[in-house]
Amino acid sequence: MKLFHHTKFLCEIDQVKFKTYEELTLHMRQIHHHPIVKCRDCGKEFVHEKDRLHHVREEHERKVDYRKHKD
Repeated sequence: MKLFHHTKFLCEIDQVKFKTYEELTLHMRQIHHHPIVKCRDCGKEFVHEKDRLHHVREEHERKVDYRKHKD
């Protein structure tokens, strides 16, 4: 089994590998003119809506829940 430690983000269109999700997002925007989805809370960019939704659940909804239970 071969692991790719330095290239874990793959473009599904042309199979180019990237070290960071941000590099993949930039590639999708510049090379494939793929629409990029932005988080309304922090502005982070995503290739897919499902990734944005996961981000919102993990990063923003957890913080809201933590603040509610902190008091």
